[in-house]
Formats: sequence, C-alpha cells, structure tokens
Amino acid sequence: MSATSAAAARLVGTWRLRSFVITFEDGRTPQHPFGRQPLGKLIYTAEGHMSGTLSKRQRDPLGVGRLERYTKAHESARADAFDTYLAYAGRWRLEALPGEGVEVVHEVELALLPDLVGEENRRRVTFVDEQTVELSYELVAPSGLRRTYTLTWERA
Repeated sequence: MSATSAAAARLVGTWRLRSFVITFEDGRTPQHPFGRQPLGKLIYTAEGHMSGTLSKRQRDPLGVGRLERYTKAHESARADAFDTYLAYAGRWRLEALPGEGVEVVHEVELALLPDLVGEENRRRVTFVDEQTVELSYELVAPSGLRRTYTLTWERA
C-alpha cells in the first residue's frame, strides 16, 4: 500500500475541530480566527466527497426564528453571522509531496464564500496519532510575511 493510499484510508471519516491557529514567522502572537474553542466538522467519504464547516462557538442569533426568514434580520447581524462561519464542500484527493508527506486537495464545488467555488484548497496532512490529524497551509502576505494556518481535528 502506498503512503498516499494509506493516508487516504486514515483520513476517511468524520472529524471534529479542536483548534484553528494562525502563526506568523515574525513571532507575533498567534491568532485564533474562530476563538480558542471553535466548532467544526470535517467529513471525508471513501468515494471522494468532502464537507467542512467551521464556526465560532458563541454566535449571536439573528432573531428571526426560521431559516426561511433570515433575510428579515438586520444587515449587520447577517454580516456577523457570515464572519463567524465558514463552510464548503466538494471532492477530495491526496497527492504526495516532494520528499515525504502528503497533502489533501479539496476541489471546492459549493461554498459559503462564492469565490472559493472552482478553487483547489491544498492542505498538508500530518497525523499526530490515530485520533488526531493536522491540516496546514501557508500564505504569504503582500508584505512578504509568511503565515501558517493549522487546523487540528480529532476523530468524531
């Protein structure tokens, strides 16, 4: 069994978000975009489908009751709901990285943020143990500052 197929077998299933941290190469204080106790669920099927949802733990209700009435909420409340939640779904595959390791590639088909649709989100896969996986990626700001985004998931 190849390293990629072994990793795929380990990744299939449902995962619960433990932490989401952004670290900076210049040593500044790490950020927690969804707070220190975020909520999230990540699902990988053996057939190659995936769905990921992240949220702040404490979110203010819109005060409209039913889903069908969300447009009745004040614009600022809807904006806050958007800012504290992230979701997308699509297909997934694993690719070997040069040297060692693998990355999971999320082919986004549906997303809260329309700009993600049609994009590929690539995440380095690090199995901490049998029940924990880290997915990470790096971005470089226009200033040149490198940031590392690390999402730690535990098997649900």
